[in-house]
Amino acid sequence: MKQKLKRLDQHKMLSLYLLALVLWAVYALACAGWDALGFATGRLHTQTLALSDLTMQDIVQDEAGSWVTAGGDPQLQLALDQPVRSVTFATDAPASGFEGYYGKAGQDPSLRRRVWAAETAPGQVTLVFPMGSGSVRIDPAGSEGVVLGEADAVLTVNAPLPLWQYFRPLGEQALALAVLPALLAALWDLGAFWAARLRR
Repeated sequence: MKQKLKRLDQHKMLSLYLLALVLWAVYALACAGWDALGFATGRLHTQTLALSDLTMQDIVQDEAGSWVTAGGDPQLQLALDQPVRSVTFATDAPASGFEGYYGKAGQDPSLRRRVWAAETAPGQVTLVFPMGSGSVRIDPAGSEGVVLGEADAVLTVNAPLPLWQYFRPLGEQALALAVLPALLAALWDLGAFWAARLRR
């Protein structure tokens, strides 16, 4: 037993990262199962929304009818009757300019709760939100004059996600996976140090 504990202590960093990956895989599969149940029971459904039906800030139509950003803080706001798990937007604007903020139903989306977009196909940007996001704000660009779409541009909410997407960390989740195992290893060393001092 002491030999096993000694080997675990020698490789604790690797062990903690492996444990984090296993827990993350279990969480990802649980999310996929929860979404599948949501679609089966009607809690989730795919919904298409015209940009013209959304609450906007600093986004206007130009003379050609295209939707363009017109200020330094463009926003699209969604408050739907279902949890928002994903938003897909057909646009030629770069995915790197899109950020999503989210909160529970009735809450203002918090700047502390943020996800970033990914280009999932040419001309297609997708944002994936954690479970239970009832209020969503999308910031599509940080500058003026960015063309977001034509006059009939739409957003698709809650299109079914491919399984691999559930294993992709969202926002701060990636930071937690990178930092927490190392932090726990440091606390482990600190605890072992003080335990040895107290035994003297």
